[in-house]
Amino acid sequence: MATGTSLCFERILSSFKSHLGPKLAADFQTTSLDDLRRCIAKIERKQATQKRMQDMGRLSTFVTIMDNYSKVIEVFINAADILAFVWGPIKFLLQVASSVSEAFNELLATYKMIGNCLPHIETCQGILLKYPCLEQALESMFHDIFEFHQAALLYFRKPMWKQIFQATWSTYKTKFGPIVNSLKSHKQLFGERLTFTQLEEIRSTAAQSAKNLENLMKGQMMGQLREVQCWLNGADVATDQDTLRLARSGNPRSGSWLLKHTLFSSWKDTTEKPILWVNGIPGAGKTVLASIMIDECLTDYSKHTIWFYFKSGNAQRGSFLSFACSLISQVLEKNTDLLPYIYECMCRKGKKTLFSEALAKELLEIAIRNSGNLCIIIDGLDECSRSERRKVIEWMHSVIDVSQRSSSNRIRCIYVSQRDAVTTRALKGITSFEIGTKDTHDDISAYVSSRAVEIQNKFRMSDETRRGMFLLAKLVMSNLFSQVSPNALLNALHAERIPTQLEEAYDRILKSILEDQSSRMYALQLLAWLVCAKRQLQWREIQGAVSIDLKDEDVDTLSRRWILDSRDLCDSLVERRTDGSLELVHETAKLFLLQTKTVDVPREDLSMAYLCVGYLALPGFQTCLPDGTIVDLIKSGYYAFADYAVCFWSHHLRDGLKDDTEQATVNSLLEVLSRFLESHYRAPETDFDIPIFAREIEGRLQMHEVWSDCDKLLRALVSTKKQLSSFNSDAASNDCLNISSVVARIRQLLEQTVLENKVDSEMLKSFYGDSPFKCPRISCDYFYQGFQTAEIRDSHMNKHNRPYGCSFPQCYRSTIRFSSKKLLERHIADTHEGQKRDVLAFPPKRAKLSLVCRFCKKEFHETKLYRKHDCTRQPTVSMEKSLTATVSESAATNSTTGELSSHSKRSDLIRTDQVHKLPHLNEAQKAELTQVVQKFWQTLDNDDEQSSEYQTALLKLTQLSQNFMEGMRLFQHRQQTLQQQNELQQQSSTAHSDQSEQQDSFQKQQSPSFGSTSPAYSPLLSGHEQASPKTPGLSPTSPTYSPPSPPAYSPSFSGHGKASPKPPGLSPTSPTYSPPSPPAYSPSLSGHRQESPKPPGVSPTSPMYSPPSPQFGFSGSGDTSGDILWDDRIGGNGTSAQ
Repeated sequence: MATGTSLCFERILSSFKSHLGPKLAADFQTTSLDDLRRCIAKIERKQATQKRMQDMGRLSTFVTIMDNYSKVIEVFINAADILAFVWGPIKFLLQVASSVSEAFNELLATYKMIGNCLPHIETCQGILLKYPCLEQALESMFHDIFEFHQAALLYFRKPMWKQIFQATWSTYKTKFGPIVNSLKSHKQLFGERLTFTQLEEIRSTAAQSAKNLENLMKGQMMGQLREVQCWLNGADVATDQDTLRLARSGNPRSGSWLLKHTLFSSWKDTTEKPILWVNGIPGAGKTVLASIMIDECLTDYSKHTIWFYFKSGNAQRGSFLSFACSLISQVLEKNTDLLPYIYECMCRKGKKTLFSEALAKELLEIAIRNSGNLCIIIDGLDECSRSERRKVIEWMHSVIDVSQRSSSNRIRCIYVSQRDAVTTRALKGITSFEIGTKDTHDDISAYVSSRAVEIQNKFRMSDETRRGMFLLAKLVMSNLFSQVSPNALLNALHAERIPTQLEEAYDRILKSILEDQSSRMYALQLLAWLVCAKRQLQWREIQGAVSIDLKDEDVDTLSRRWILDSRDLCDSLVERRTDGSLELVHETAKLFLLQTKTVDVPREDLSMAYLCVGYLALPGFQTCLPDGTIVDLIKSGYYAFADYAVCFWSHHLRDGLKDDTEQATVNSLLEVLSRFLESHYRAPETDFDIPIFAREIEGRLQMHEVWSDCDKLLRALVSTKKQLSSFNSDAASNDCLNISSVVARIRQLLEQTVLENKVDSEMLKSFYGDSPFKCPRISCDYFYQGFQTAEIRDSHMNKHNRPYGCSFPQCYRSTIRFSSKKLLERHIADTHEGQKRDVLAFPPKRAKLSLVCRFCKKEFHETKLYRKHDCTRQPTVSMEKSLTATVSESAATNSTTGELSSHSKRSDLIRTDQVHKLPHLNEAQKAELTQVVQKFWQTLDNDDEQSSEYQTALLKLTQLSQNFMEGMRLFQHRQQTLQQQNELQQQSSTAHSDQSEQQDSFQKQQSPSFGSTSPAYSPLLSGHEQASPKTPGLSPTSPTYSPPSPPAYSPSFSGHGKASPKPPGLSPTSPTYSPPSPPAYSPSLSGHRQESPKPPGVSPTSPMYSPPSPQFGFSGSGDTSGDILWDDRIGGNGTSAQ
């Protein structure tokens, strides 16, 4: 019967499994402690061969204590079941992190820290049932351990965690702090036998500390997120979606046919066809359908859905850069784990806004690849230029192709656009469907029906038939609803008068607008402003513009503001967004107004320039006004149009002034320009050249007569253009106009008025919006968008003045930033370099041995340099040089095709094409060796790096290569010895006995020495009767160990205990003496005293022959005292694992 404790353990385990996924849970369920130990041994072997071993002993405390826990919890639950989900995550994390030394070191350090916090409770088994608080503490400990593994798995399972590790780990690991504190409280409970009340007090304190830390980190994170979003400056697609959602709120079933479409359902529920293209003619309701698909994806995948609306003529919605910045911003809102990495990039670049397309691509790929499965909906692809469209499609397809090879990062995309020739070629072969009349029939009917009800209620009339596409239906129904009498409605409902094309609908609406003489002028003015505006205008800005009276030099918001809404003036041609901005109903509406010449763009630009310049020349912008007067003007809405006028007066002047502009218009413009310059011009601090565009304006202004202020205007235009295109303070310091300081003073008084709450806040919002704290730089979008608080604005301004911030967590210099990159680098070197060294300083380097050549007495501190050293007259190229050169050439060739595998980067592994370079083997031996080497390489090239076959082949090939390199060295020294002995024989005239004495003396001289009296350890697999003693404390696998020089000539290469006999009476230096041939190749790599027996009649190169497996620890002899036994470190049984 299940107890409460066992049910609690099962509940904890079930919760942990739910976050793993079925495949990972199945893998963990079958993991045992022996599996973990084999994994650790395999990692140790690999690190030893790569000479980058780390202290795996840091795992010992954690693993030992958890193993002991199994004996304690078995009274409540099957210990093997729950411990498998402890060993499994450890094994997985070690395997993944071992590829990055710093990450592996951090992981081991974390396990050591947690292990030190775990109590030793093996002695408490008998009292657990007596004290319920101890049972609860044990349950809580396992909950904490599972919580740690859940957080660690979430991090290391990200596809691109290696790229973001440096920037994100220091922040991410703060999540482990509350877990460690909780475990410490449990240790106190068991160690000090605390009461339940004391335990609860400790838990309460720890919970409060964890909450305080969480709030602190959350506040810091929100501040960083705001800064990054300002840097990205992405389009506000959330407002786009809200506006479209509101537009279809009257017909909630709109687009239901699309959600039931087989192609969309297949795209949403499976990943077989990750790209879908939805296309249709202009006005078919594509954007509304895109918003419906977005909402559908948000319902099922709220944290994995991002989108973008392209808009023609909108800088924030018309390029790949704007697309990338918007998607990055959306991903960061849903996945804040990536924030430290993006924030560090922002600080490092020191720019106010992200302008680099290459950097945007890099950041977007990292953001998407680390966000799991994603749904991306892109609307209006045809509304950006061909080059930008190609960039978007090519990038999306490349990312989707990569994601298809991953099970945890599948990306799906929907394109929504017109079916033009360019897009059709770019999306050839992509699954697609076209929005037809049959598809939208029900939606149009539902919309017409709903609007018909409104019309019936207004005019009390019956239903009428209707047909057409969605936008056309919308325009027609809006036009019908705008009729002012039942008779006018009946006339409009005649079949011959109902438009069947968009142009007819636009024409009908425009005629209806212009029929009303009382509002005709205002409607045309509003349409002209929306067509010619350099950015989207807010309705409050339009109201501020119409309140300007240049004739009386006043701004009268009470009597001149429009009482009609934009819908009343322009019917369905204009729509108002949820953020208060206005836009034309569709891009085709703008084209219609231009084609019909309803709006004359140059004339309207010049009219806007006249309005902006005349407005800025009004008395309210004079520098001599007292503060009280300015505050009164602020309350009256005097400055509602100032943000737009200051930024774009020069744009409209340059675009509107043409060669054929009427002289009367030019004269009126010159009059207001003279007043403007008289009020605000000031001589620049340094002179500058006048560019060509300004000289062209000069010629157009002075076509008929000379204007005395022309030079001042040209300088004002140039300095204003510099300010609009520059984000540093240099442009503002050389400004020819004082208008910036005037606006800064007005804004300061506006902020004081808002903070003091001395006036109706709603009235101020109607004039200046709900974000009155604005950036003073006109090149910044926040010059007009503003912020809701002064603190956020000041933080934003700090990036302008001091763009380089420190990205280290909790560093005060992340707020008080630096003005130059050099100062930031100096700060990091002085303040944080120690933190980097603390992370990277493991393992410590040991002092290297000093190696001395026995011939030239030259001293070496590098083993590789010592091995390559050759001061003799023998010109033979060493085996190691040959291997290194050949492998380097191979690596250089392979590097052009991709990243090399880990074993291909190594120069110490012998290859089949190098066997023929071994001069100490005969042809038969070379053939046999070639087959063995080829077999090992086939395993390395075809098997997975984590498989046991791969690791065994790598180990055997490594030892085989070292064995034959030593054999090659012996052969070379043998040849050198013979040559020197022959020289001695020729110079000597003594008897044969004297020659023997010389030989003995010479052989003694060849004894290996490193400049030390102690005998050196010999790693050669010679298999002599007794192994040579080795230097105390040095293992053959030690990174500082260097094999001694080969001994004097011995004709035995076989590795047997006795040297081969030589013919009696013949000295090795005798001319008639012939050295015996080397023995047959022995594949034994174990280095024991005797060769491992092999089956009779089976050759070492026979396919049936299997060489004996070497023992762990890389010992070259039968003595295992120097083995690397990982059991000694993590509580094993002290025996070497086989």
